Amino acid sequence: MRRKQHPIIINITIIFLIAPMIASRSCGVSCNLLGEAAARLSRAPSVRGRAIIQTEGTSDITSIRRAVNRGQATSVGPPGFHRGSRAFFGSQSSSISRNPTFLSLPIMQQLRGGGDSERNSLSSTRHNSTLATTESDSTADHRPSWRRAYLAVGSNLGDRYQNIANALSSLEANHAGSIRVLRTSYLRETAPMYVTDQPAFLNGAVEIETTYTPLELLRAMKRAEGDLGRDVGPNSMAVRNGPRPIDLDIIMFDGYEVSNPDGSAADTLGDNEVIPCALVMQTEKLEIPHPRMSEREFVLSPMNDLERATESGRITHPISNKTMNELLHSLFHQNSNSTTSEDEQAYRVLPLPRGRMLQFNRTIIMGILNVTPDSFSDGGKYSSSVELAASQALQLVQDGADIIDIGGESTRPGADEVAVPEELERVIPVIERIRQESDIPISIDTRHAAVAREAIKAGADIVNDVSGGMHDPDMLSSVAEMSVPMIVMHMRGTPKTMQSLTNYSSADNRSKDGIGSEEGGVVPVVATELMQRSNAAEAAGIPRWLQVVDPGIGFAKDIDGNLSLLNGADRLRRSCDNLPFLWGPSRKGFIGKIAGESHPEERDYGTVAACLASIHSNDWGKDDACNMLRVHNAKAVRQAILVYEAIQNAKR
Repeated sequence: MRRKQHPIIINITIIFLIAPMIASRSCGVSCNLLGEAAARLSRAPSVRGRAIIQTEGTSDITSIRRAVNRGQATSVGPPGFHRGSRAFFGSQSSSISRNPTFLSLPIMQQLRGGGDSERNSLSSTRHNSTLATTESDSTADHRPSWRRAYLAVGSNLGDRYQNIANALSSLEANHAGSIRVLRTSYLRETAPMYVTDQPAFLNGAVEIETTYTPLELLRAMKRAEGDLGRDVGPNSMAVRNGPRPIDLDIIMFDGYEVSNPDGSAADTLGDNEVIPCALVMQTEKLEIPHPRMSEREFVLSPMNDLERATESGRITHPISNKTMNELLHSLFHQNSNSTTSEDEQAYRVLPLPRGRMLQFNRTIIMGILNVTPDSFSDGGKYSSSVELAASQALQLVQDGADIIDIGGESTRPGADEVAVPEELERVIPVIERIRQESDIPISIDTRHAAVAREAIKAGADIVNDVSGGMHDPDMLSSVAEMSVPMIVMHMRGTPKTMQSLTNYSSADNRSKDGIGSEEGGVVPVVATELMQRSNAAEAAGIPRWLQVVDPGIGFAKDIDGNLSLLNGADRLRRSCDNLPFLWGPSRKGFIGKIAGESHPEERDYGTVAACLASIHSNDWGKDDACNMLRVHNAKAVRQAILVYEAIQNAKR
């Protein structure tokens, strides 16, 4: 193991670089002296396994800052990491959008046939990275490399979600070409730490790519915080760890080695071995990794979300050498003997328009309101009158529904498609009428982007697309532009053809381009295809923290397929990165076949059993599982869930 590189050695080697330059300018000494200086620099010891920038005194701060600005801590992305050309949060304008547009995620460029060419071009155009001695040298003419960094984001004042979204929009818009958001965690509502007499926080984590050095990124983040009203000036009077509209912190950063493994000089960044999340850095202004991340659940839980989504399944702390999951387990173990009140627990949430939140501290009940004349479950009972439909919605709320799902097109097996104008005529007046009486969250059950847009304008909050964005090519981009949550369901074909597409054997589950699951069986295949749709939504600009997935019970599934999905709920969650799940078994045909009940309205007892099976979990992380149930009889299911969850939470 090589010894740690000492700041004194860095300063001495910099002198070796300066002296030949001065001599060559004054007396024409050969530039070969620069090569000798570089060789001396290459023999300076380095640390393998992590990239270190460390200061051991105030006198070294300036030189360390200059070293950071020279690019010593930069790295290239790991092989296979796909980059895109468009921002995720916001547009390219410099102003902060009130409602930012989520555009394309770079990680999914492969789905559209891009990414590799840009990555190869980036690799082939890397230039030499040099140590310099003046601030002006930091602008040397070379193309900077993209590196990954992980940011913690939080807010506890105003519209918390919008503050976070605006901050990320600001970073991308004001630093176009230098910062781009790759992926988000899920969001959690958490009790304040350190200063407890303040509102609850909304917290998450974000994976980004940047060409900036850590200190440059820090300056960009401080500017974004200031633009959103946080007092971040040198004479700030804000209370440390007190209330703030936005909080951005660098958690981890990719690193690389200055020296090659054999100790020779590294002429290009391409000669250095990239070590993800390896940077260890300590200056007066910034410390990486974040020194208090291991004591903060509101950091570790979102980082664990991001870790699940990585190809390797690991994001490793460069000092403790523990993964995010291991650090989170250690924290839970440390806190296992402490008493945590319900108000102090962290809960995942789904942000809604107008600053509202759906909190997953319990199972969410979605009440079904079909305003179609050919509904399979109620025979079109609520399609003839807006008042009758709105009254039923309010009754569902009284019975325990947390969301009202309004649909104007039947998607029962064999159903014909409904024209957009007719669908709009059915659903918009009902949404508007409900909004006159209640602010209950509303989802619009539609496959059409035009219907989704008009419904959101009328007061709906969530788009629920049974086709997962496949029916209408404008759906994903429309939802991204509106910045609202989307429920992405698994389905094959159309309602007219789906029941002929229930074969999930290994020979039939791969598409012509080779995309699909290698493993046969409905659970792994549905998980793979569902994640393809989730990733497509993410690529279109719908971040993970605005997504819910639905395995599509009864859609392109036979009776055995439906039962296998319900029995494999835990596996589905794990395979889908623990995304929130919506289950919709209510009154479906498979219940009637098992129970011998031909009338859908008489299948509520079987529906309760299916709902309980869908939320049952044997996983250690069941407390972090997020479940929603789409049902017709909200009262019966709510009562069953209350009893079931009370039993599950009882002391043993």
